[in-house]
Amino acid sequence: MSSIAAESKNLVRAWFEVFNTGDFTAVESIHAADCRNHAPGPFDVSDWPAAGRHFGPAEFRQTVEWIRSSQPDLHITIDSIIADGDQVVAWIHATGTPTQARGPIPPTGATVSFDQAHRFRIERGKIAEHWAVRDDLRSMVQAGVVVPPTGGRA
Repeated sequence: MSSIAAESKNLVRAWFEVFNTGDFTAVESIHAADCRNHAPGPFDVSDWPAAGRHFGPAEFRQTVEWIRSSQPDLHITIDSIIADGDQVVAWIHATGTPTQARGPIPPTGATVSFDQAHRFRIERGKIAEHWAVRDDLRSMVQAGVVVPPTGGRA
């Protein structure tokens, strides 16, 4: 593995560690000021431009605070991480218990456990773009917010 690929993977690991710890010390050094996000949050049905939305360090911090404020026990593990050129893809597993009303999952107190795929583009040693495919439906079912249709498996 090249040193660039290893550095890119470590950058993404540090990005996810912010979610686990709430420590924003490294954010400026890992997250580009002009970063673009291509991953709307749960229930966000607003129009998203093809170029994504601005997602600089301040917006990243707001996102982490929003999620951690509702799930103080949030924990993310990286199950797999692959780097190729300027791209890094991470398959993660997340757990948490929504206990506060201001987060992405209503505060039912039921623990959720789900997987997500995240793709990043690295530029000049920082995260410049982010995409995600999340299993928001599974987390909403586990939390008791969404009820599957009759005959479905929860």
